[in-house]
Amino acid sequence: MADRIAWEEGPMPPGATREDAALRRLVAARRPIATPPQLVHGDLTGNVLFADDAPPAVIDFSPYFRPPGYALGVVIADAVVWHGATLDLLGAVAGRPDMGQCLIRALIFRHVTAILLDRRVAFGLAAERYEALLTEALRLG
Repeated sequence: MADRIAWEEGPMPPGATREDAALRRLVAARRPIATPPQLVHGDLTGNVLFADDAPPAVIDFSPYFRPPGYALGVVIADAVVWHGATLDLLGAVAGRPDMGQCLIRALIFRHVTAILLDRRVAFGLAAERYEALLTEALRLG
């Protein structure tokens, strides 16, 4: 449901943007994306296993038909907000087509997920990192 909302394919939860300034800013910043969709893993963070003597193994595949930058945006959002990565990570992807818009939609996806789960995944724990990433996503978008 949150993915569909991020891509303007489903209705926003009642009152969500009225009560949430950050979400309102993200939603207002959405613009069309030219990059064609393809099959992507929509929740890659934490779903890759590593072993010294084997290639990485992708588990718990969450298939989405979205531009590839969206999958990157979700990983970046998770890495910065939840895993302590710095905003320097954006430098590695800033030149990719539609990356700003994909990151905006990834943040909407994670934000709306938190709302739908009654904020069980509280951004309050990482509010400073979330706000910094949101500001950069809006600048790139």
